[in-house]
Amino acid sequence: MKTKKLIAATLAASMAVAIVPTASFARPAVVVPGHTFGSGNPGAALWPIFACAGGIITSAIIANARDNRELTAQEAWSCGVLFWFTEPTPKKKKRKHH
Repeated sequence: MKTKKLIAATLAASMAVAIVPTASFARPAVVVPGHTFGSGNPGAALWPIFACAGGIITSAIIANARDNRELTAQEAWSCGVLFWFTEPTPKKKKRKHH
């Protein structure tokens, strides 16, 4: 019962703090002349690097959760694209002779 009261008190306190108006110290943004990341040719060349890293991470997470395995080297080299379009070949079980 103490846990429920503690949670209720925490929620009440956080809602009370959220309602209280705060002073704003924001100022207008100052525009700095020059290059900005992501704009122009040099910045645009960097975005595929982030896309590739994201594809590898996403594919690795899904491969681990769904198939309980790691990505193959070819799947990682293709930025995770091969993972979505190819199924891994199942390992053949060796037959035991009695």
